[in-house]
Amino acid sequence: MAKILLVTGASSGIGAAIAQMAAESGYWVCINYRTSEQKAEALLCSLRNYDVRAIAIKADISTQAGVLHLFEQVDTKLGTITHLVNNAGVIAP
Repeated sequence: MAKILLVTGASSGIGAAIAQMAAESGYWVCINYRTSEQKAEALLCSLRNYDVRAIAIKADISTQAGVLHLFEQVDTKLGTITHLVNNAGVIAP
């Protein structure tokens, strides 16, 4: 059975590093992002070099609809999530 990791806020910084390390360790990875599509796609390309399945899903997890969309997409495209890193956050001024 595959280890499937969802990393929220994964398009850059700590989230991207976690996704990278997970792919290196054989996890299938879902990168969640809200606005940084180009960064998410670049990370996605690098993760696929590890011979793992990886996807990027745009979803605003500050809303219930966004969370439901994200989990439905992961279930459909990768399978049941086995691991979660909830890295998304907002930096207030």
